Amino acid sequence: MSRPVVRLACYGYLGSGNLGNDASLETLVAWLAAEHPGVEPRCITLAPDAVELRYKIPSVPLAALAPRSGPDASASPARKLAGRLLDLPRSLRLAGTADAVVVPGMGVLEESLGVRPWGLPAWLTLLALACRLRRRPFVLLDVGAEPASDPLTRRLFVATARLATHVSVRDSWSAESLHAAGLHRALIIAPDLAFAHPCPRDTAPEPGLVAVGVMAYYGRRGDPVTGTPLRQAYVNILTTALLRLLDDGFRLMLLGGDLLDTEVTDELADVLARARPDLPPGRVTVPPFTTFTEVSAALARAEVVVASRFHTLIAALRLRRPTVSVGYSAKSARLLRSLHLEDYHTGIEDLDATWLVDRVHRARREAGELTGRLDDAVGDHTAQVLDLLRRVARHDLRLPVPPPVPPPVPRTGHQDDPSEDRTPA
Repeated sequence: MSRPVVRLACYGYLGSGNLGNDASLETLVAWLAAEHPGVEPRCITLAPDAVELRYKIPSVPLAALAPRSGPDASASPARKLAGRLLDLPRSLRLAGTADAVVVPGMGVLEESLGVRPWGLPAWLTLLALACRLRRRPFVLLDVGAEPASDPLTRRLFVATARLATHVSVRDSWSAESLHAAGLHRALIIAPDLAFAHPCPRDTAPEPGLVAVGVMAYYGRRGDPVTGTPLRQAYVNILTTALLRLLDDGFRLMLLGGDLLDTEVTDELADVLARARPDLPPGRVTVPPFTTFTEVSAALARAEVVVASRFHTLIAALRLRRPTVSVGYSAKSARLLRSLHLEDYHTGIEDLDATWLVDRVHRARREAGELTGRLDDAVGDHTAQVLDLLRRVARHDLRLPVPPPVPPPVPRTGHQDDPSEDRTPA
C-alpha cells in the first residue's frame, strides 16, 4: 500500500471493561500523539460508545450483531450464523474506513477465559482478509498467543497471523505456540505494550498497605456454571489469607482488573467486615476505578501488591512494587520467571493461604532488593516496547514523521534588555 496512513483504526475488545486491553490502547494512542500527531486514531470495538466517551476517539461496532449480555447471553446457532454472514461484507466496509488497522496488544490469539471460534477468532480472520483485499496494512502488534485446543480456533489464529502485514508477540512462548500451530514466518518478540504506558510512577508507598488484585475466576473456560466451585474455592482461600494479614496489622486495598471483578471485591469486603466487626474504618478499602491509570495510581500507594489479572501484575511491576502473583494463566508465571521472581508466583487453582501470607511478609522484608531488581528490568522492557513501536511505524505502517522542531535561536544580552545602551563606542 502506497497511500499515507492518516486514519489508523485500533481493533479489539476495547472499552468493554477489561483494563488490560484498555492499557494497550492507551499506550498506543499516547505514543501516536507524542510521535505522530498527524495520525488520527479511531476504534473498531465491542463498546464504541464507551470508547468515544472516555477517549474521544471515533468508534464503530466490531460486529454486525452485538454479543448479548445477561442470562440469555448464549446466542442461538441461527443468530451466530446470521451474524457471521453479515460480518463478511461488513468487514470489507470496515477495512475501507481506515488507512491501516492495528490490534494493539491483548491476548487475541489466546484461547483462555471462554474464547469460542466464532467469536473474536472469526472476527479477526475476517478483518485480516478484508484488509488484504482492500490493500490496507493489518498489524498484530505485540499480542499474546497460546496453544489452542479447539482445531477450528487454532486454524483461525494461524490464518489471521498469515494474513497480517506484521506480527509481533509479547513473549517467546507466544511465538513458539504460533510456530507449533503451523505459522511459518519470523515473529518479533517484545514485552507487553503496557510497560510503556504513560501513567506516572513516582508515588511513594504507604507502609503497611497491601493492594490485593482479584478476579472473578470461573476456570480456564470462563463458564459461570461449571466454574462456580473453582471461584468459590479461590475466594475462600483468599479470605483466609486476608484475615491473617489483617491480624498481622496490614491494611488491605481490594481491586480488580476488569469490571466483572467488582462482584469479588464486594464479596470479600463484606466477608472481612463480618469476620472482623471491630476493625477501624480504613483497614479494608475498595477504591473505584475505570481506567488502567486509576488502578496504577492505587497500586502505587501499596507497599506490597498481590495480583491475579495479568495486567494488574504488569501495572505493579512497572511501578517497581514488590509483587506476589496468583495467576490464572501460565503467562504470569513466564513473566515472573523472566524477571527471576518465580518464587513469588502460584497458580490461582493452586493457591494456599499460608503460602500467600508468607510471600507478602517476605516481599515486604525484601522490598529494597526487589525494587532494585525491577528497576533495571522494567526500564529495559519499556525501551524494547518503544523500539517496537518505532519499527512498526517506520517499516510496516510508514507513518508520516512530523518535521523536526528547530532549536531556539540564542538570545543576546542586547535582545534581552531593551534598556541597555546600544550606542556604538
